[in-house]
Amino acid sequence: MSNRNPLDYSINKPLVTSFNPFSYLFKDITLVSALIAVLVFGLAMLYSSSGQSFSMVMRQSIYVFAGLIMMIFISHLKPDSYKNILMHSYWMGLLLLIYVLFNPAEGYTTSRWIDIGFFQFQPSEIIRLILPLSIVAYLHRKESKIRLEDWLYTTLAALICSYLVFEQPDLGTSIIVFTSGIIPIYLAGLPYRVIAAYVGMLAIVSPFIWSSLLDYQKQRVLTYFDSNVDPLGDGWNIAQSQTAIGSGGFFGKGYLEGTQSQLNFIPESHSDFIFSVIGEEFGLLGISCLFIIYGIIIWRIFKIGLSAQSPFERLACCSLGFIFLLFILINVSMVIGIIPVVGVPLPLISQGGTSIVVHLLAFGVILSAKRPQL
Repeated sequence: MSNRNPLDYSINKPLVTSFNPFSYLFKDITLVSALIAVLVFGLAMLYSSSGQSFSMVMRQSIYVFAGLIMMIFISHLKPDSYKNILMHSYWMGLLLLIYVLFNPAEGYTTSRWIDIGFFQFQPSEIIRLILPLSIVAYLHRKESKIRLEDWLYTTLAALICSYLVFEQPDLGTSIIVFTSGIIPIYLAGLPYRVIAAYVGMLAIVSPFIWSSLLDYQKQRVLTYFDSNVDPLGDGWNIAQSQTAIGSGGFFGKGYLEGTQSQLNFIPESHSDFIFSVIGEEFGLLGISCLFIIYGIIIWRIFKIGLSAQSPFERLACCSLGFIFLLFILINVSMVIGIIPVVGVPLPLISQGGTSIVVHLLAFGVILSAKRPQL
């Protein structure tokens, strides 16, 4: 006969488990802490790079706060609850891209903005999130194997969005939009024969794409190969950016002490070229710290994605992770002169309310896929 005491279970194991409200609210303390660190640093750098404009920092802060609230809300939704909505959201994004071509906001030289009264936004920024997620939802709308027509439909969807952005005109963002759509298609297992066919088609249409570029777009590409082609235009931008980063040395010149940035030698220092300001004021040490925090964010994204419960969640998280990494690489490469100037902001740091909100919405989707034990 067993001598086991029936009360042993209640004595040895606690009846009430500890509850951490922060872990419940933010779901991943490490990821959210890293995000907040980058966002706060971005606001500080925006103050420096904008000529110490407090009003610009306050506008950016409002978008940051709104984005964080929406991120937390989405993170507590089950991915299956909005999967079908994501699949059909593509059409909303497509309509916005068409609308902005015919009814753009006044006061801009390009058709990139929509004015709804109390604020303006860029549909091209929104489509960067909608397109990859709608493609992921479409490819995993059912459990059956992905067919050839599915690859073709999703690629065509990415091409249509990219073309509409190109017509705004915005060559850099159109390439980013197309890449954002191709990444989930490739990660889902795009057959190599289809990839080979796409590469062949791209080679055939390349001359037509070049001939359709505007003069300033061609100039940016030519400047990449030889900065002397446009020494007072894009060549000047890259030269001043490289000078600022190089002059920062290892420790930097100090916050608000950069000469290139404070004397307005760096073009678009508050948006596309804000990385140059970081390099000048905080040097290699500051850049390294920023990359470490970015690395923590990317590590947590893929940690969550690879441990997700469903193929839809895994593909969505990994696609958004690669897109986030792509933005960092493109912006940094552009600023130091490795690739042509394409007008891509530095994620979570550059000025731009729509970009900030879209990135935080993406992190909300990622956090919604997090398993409790991670």
